[in-house]
Amino acid sequence: DGVVIDDVTEALARAKANGVKNLLVQPTHLMNGYEYGDLVKELEGCVSDFESVRIGAPLLTTDEDLAAVAQAMVDAAAGYDDGKTAVCYMGHGSEAAANGIYARMQKYLSDSGHDNYFVGTVEAEPTAEDLVELVKAGGYEKVVLRPMMIVAGDHANNDMAGDEPDSWKRRLEAAGYTVSCHLDGLGSQPEIQAMYQAR
Repeated sequence: DGVVIDDVTEALARAKANGVKNLLVQPTHLMNGYEYGDLVKELEGCVSDFESVRIGAPLLTTDEDLAAVAQAMVDAAAGYDDGKTAVCYMGHGSEAAANGIYARMQKYLSDSGHDNYFVGTVEAEPTAEDLVELVKAGGYEKVVLRPMMIVAGDHANNDMAGDEPDSWKRRLEAAGYTVSCHLDGLGSQPEIQAMYQAR
């Protein structure tokens, strides 16, 4: 679209060239995975360019964060809690140990009485197949799909809501469910924005 957006290296160079003294970086990462670690390393390499360098935490860092994000996820889809609808959230997934955050979120949702909420990932576990089995086991009739990502980008539009046979939407439809997709990322919710601002 002709829009130029800096990568991290370019943004740091521009901040230095602009005479920034105190650098505060707030990433919009969901968890402390490989990408967050790479960002921390890159910032460590430029500490001599600024008087101070600070970095904010990922969205899901503490147990309190987990509880707050789970509540935001439930609030966003509360209109579908009719006993017949499963709400499935798609996370990105990671090979990093931080991928365990998805299982923790699932446990929190289940333990707090939200048995019709399920969390899966595109690139790790739980998989789409896992989600289909969970929905079947719950005896639901309809499924709502939402991204458990800050922005509803390529994965949400294609892997979740796309028309290819392996998208979550198509897999669930093939299993006999009526599926509706909501393409608004977590970052569009005011309560999530407030959490980042409080970092």
